[in-house]
Amino acid sequence: MSENRGPDSLQARVCGMADDLGLYWHHQRNSIGSKPGWPDLVILGPCGGLFRELKSETGKLTIAQCMIGANLTRAGFDWSTWRPADLLNGTIARQLAAIAVIQEAS
Repeated sequence: MSENRGPDSLQARVCGMADDLGLYWHHQRNSIGSKPGWPDLVILGPCGGLFRELKSETGKLTIAQCMIGANLTRAGFDWSTWRPADLLNGTIARQLAAIAVIQEAS
């Protein structure tokens, strides 16, 4: 599964899941003029936001991606990398659901 090419890509599946949950997402289609390293997706919901870099199972983060990720994490944002395995094992669905629904107090 490619990270961001075609209707069966990881990006297409994640964006479809986000749409189904009523989440807002942004992907910079044309990064010309932008500094390198910004995450592929920013996803916002009523209970939080996610900054996610999408990679194939063997894809490696660039130095710029690591630096941006470290800065986002240090600033208190939820940054991580998603791979096809995260789609298959339910990680992506759980993380999207967590920002989509306001949790009731126990």
